[in-house]
Formats: sequence, C-alpha cells, structure tokens
Amino acid sequence: MVSRPSSAQIVSFTCVLGILGGIAPATLAQTQAQIAQQEGLYAVANMTETQRTVFQKNRQWLADVTSIQQYMGATLPATFDYAVRTTTEAAYSYVIPTTAPNAVNLKSYVGAAFLVPDGSNQITTIICQNQVPGQIRPADPRIVRGADPTQPPYSLACGDGSIQIPASEVTR
Repeated sequence: MVSRPSSAQIVSFTCVLGILGGIAPATLAQTQAQIAQQEGLYAVANMTETQRTVFQKNRQWLADVTSIQQYMGATLPATFDYAVRTTTEAAYSYVIPTTAPNAVNLKSYVGAAFLVPDGSNQITTIICQNQVPGQIRPADPRIVRGADPTQPPYSLACGDGSIQIPASEVTR
C-alpha cells in the first residue's frame, strides 16, 4: 500500500523545486553561452587553419568569408558575424558576436595566419579573444621582431584588449 506524502513533505519538495527552478534557468543560459562561445572559438580556429592550408597550396589567402566557408565545407554559427582581412604577409579572420539577445555576453575572436619572416615559407598562427564581451572587433595580432640575438627572431602577440588562446600559436 502506498502512503500519501504529508503536507510537510509536499512543502519541502515544492521548496526544493522552486529553488532548483530558480537556479536551473541561469545554469542553462550559462551553459548555452559557454557552448556558443566554444562554437565561436571553433569557427575562428577553422577559418585560420583554412587560410594556412590554402596559402600553402596556392600561395595566396582567401579574401572573403564565403570562400573560406566553402573550402571548410561547414556552416558557421549564426551567433557570430564574420569578416576577413588579408595582406601580402597575413590573413586575419574575425568572429564577432551578433546583436541577438543570446549573444550579448559573448566575446570576439581574431585569428591570424602570418608568413614566418625568416623566408622558410612556413606559416605561423595565433588566436586572440577580446577580454570584454560585446561587438568589439579585436585588435589585430602582430609579429614582434626582437632585437636581442639570443632570442628567437620573432614572436606573436595579441593586440591591446585581447588575450592569446592557449596552444593557438602553431608554426608549420
């Protein structure tokens, strides 16, 4: 025989549900934002690697997002806007949150693929993330050439207001 719960048990259970109900939406929104942020990072990493691959094959950068997306064979996440800028020595890929309500707390990225300045025909990459959320285009990463002969001839640095994503600096 099943006994009915007491009114105290019902009140306790209702309180727990109320507390969890108040916590769960915030946690769910947080999780969705974290997923969206990871998608942005994945997008900029793929765009940057695509630029490296194409340059190593064709000795030129892809100059627009559509070409990069076609080469990747993937759809870029809708929570971000995308842009590309190229020079003779570098390609920059920008991933910037849209104005959508679910994107207001996301941070922008810039990925850069540089020709290594030693004539080796290698390409080095870096990905930087803005330190503050919003629709702010990150400052361009740059190659810093050292004057000290005991140090490597160059290093990569993120622009002002952004930080390097760990393990994003790769030379091939």
